[in-house]
Amino acid sequence: MPISPLTNQSIPAGSTAVATGGVCDNGVARTVHTAICTSTAGISAGAFNLQVSQDNVNWFSVGAPQTVVANSVQVLTYTGGAFQYLRAAITTTVVGGTIGITVTSGA
Repeated sequence: MPISPLTNQSIPAGSTAVATGGVCDNGVARTVHTAICTSTAGISAGAFNLQVSQDNVNWFSVGAPQTVVANSVQVLTYTGGAFQYLRAAITTTVVGGTIGITVTSGA
């Protein structure tokens, strides 16, 4: 039986400051994790990343932070390991606009 993906609004729309978002607890370890970043026009700086954890205490960023592209939808997917918890992080302050990031896990 396939495992249904879980979704959590991690960083609310309108965000700009360096921060971590709400935690998506998958209940079990999953192997496919995705952050979907939606941005407004006018952004001249900013970066985000996906973070994972096995215990909801020790967090690890996966890959390099992604530079935010103005007025776009960017998808960051990680398949390098099984983790129960994930969240998004704004790693560099967003300048000139705002973003929202949703995280999801599956498989």
